[in-house]
Amino acid sequence: MRQSVKLAAKWVVVVLLFAVLFSYAMFQGGFVSWFLFYAFLPFLLYMVGLLIYPIQQWKVDRKLSRRTAVGGESVDVELTLTRRFPFPVYYCVIEEYLPESLKRQDTHLKKYKHMNEEADLESRKVKYITFPWFKRKIRFHYTIDKVPRGEHKLKALRVKTGDFFGFVKKEHVFMEETSLLVFPYTRPVSLKERVYSFEQGASPSFKLNEKNTNIVSGVREYIPGDRFAWVDWKTSARKNEMMTKEFEQEKSVDMMVILNAVYHPAMNELAFEGAVEFTASLLNELHKSSSQLAFMTLGDGRGYFPFQQDYTHKQMIQAHLAKIRALGRVPFAKQLDRERSQVPGGVIMMVVSHTLDDDMRQSLIKLAKKSKRLVFFYIHSSKDMSFQDHQLLKQLKNNGVTVNTITEEQLTQREFEVNT
Repeated sequence: MRQSVKLAAKWVVVVLLFAVLFSYAMFQGGFVSWFLFYAFLPFLLYMVGLLIYPIQQWKVDRKLSRRTAVGGESVDVELTLTRRFPFPVYYCVIEEYLPESLKRQDTHLKKYKHMNEEADLESRKVKYITFPWFKRKIRFHYTIDKVPRGEHKLKALRVKTGDFFGFVKKEHVFMEETSLLVFPYTRPVSLKERVYSFEQGASPSFKLNEKNTNIVSGVREYIPGDRFAWVDWKTSARKNEMMTKEFEQEKSVDMMVILNAVYHPAMNELAFEGAVEFTASLLNELHKSSSQLAFMTLGDGRGYFPFQQDYTHKQMIQAHLAKIRALGRVPFAKQLDRERSQVPGGVIMMVVSHTLDDDMRQSLIKLAKKSKRLVFFYIHSSKDMSFQDHQLLKQLKNNGVTVNTITEEQLTQREFEVNT
């Protein structure tokens, strides 16, 4: 309805201009008045042609240099507008509607320097002015710098044109959806302590050649290179040849990583972004081992990736972390209590969170009693760390939870160093 009214108003303007000029020439008479009428007549005809010209039949094609990227990288975009009839178009304004998710820029480590301050949203605008005239194809290139993590969808493109004097303007919004998936920026993670087990798990630990010198599984003939302390002297004397003790190969426990993705009104968005990046980096490090790894996110629903260790499993987790946002109203502590009964015993638990309260402290302590070991990673700004936060972290340590506080000081480093 609104578009019809605008079109009718434009027709009224054109007809009114024609009527005024024609009336002036008729009543005034003479060479000058008719010269002005005929001189302006081509412009009037062009306005009529522009009103009739179907700009909505143009075809729009958007191509990205890549459909997947890592946070902080740049993506080139090529827009092509194709039209069948080469009607002379004096000017053309092309404007890309960028989604809200692209308003933030990812500057890698620099964005965490002022973690306690509210991040400013960048006003990204993509506008291009060209004078195509009779060209059938209009091409436009632009670059999206420092793309942030997330799933971004470019949906709409607005094209505007008009006559020489601005009496007639036409515009149309083309709906053309193109998706861009940006994975979180990852860094190496240095695990200061390694985890070993002799009963749980089915695959060797990080040190594949490491032997446990306390549990002997048998004896075998001496092989050059065996340690002298491994020689079984009693068996060697009985068999009259050098025999070496054979030790049970160390096994790793299964591990599970849980990410807090629950929204909180007082939450720091950069802290959550840091939690996602740290989780992605930690999972990359754990995937290098041959241990069985499970991953879970608790927020707006439950995302679960079972114990598995292959490339597909890793890619599915990274894609999930690329799309995840802090949503959901059910408290993280309540969701964690609900999931605790389903977690198998003897598993090393790692919980990553950007918030901490007393209910979460109680839930973590209960989870620590069931698991073989619980490691808690708290991502928070050091300047916003309250006395209550320090007390809660201290109580977790007193109850056997390994606590790692990751602040802007660690988030601005090229490598994470944590205790496990």
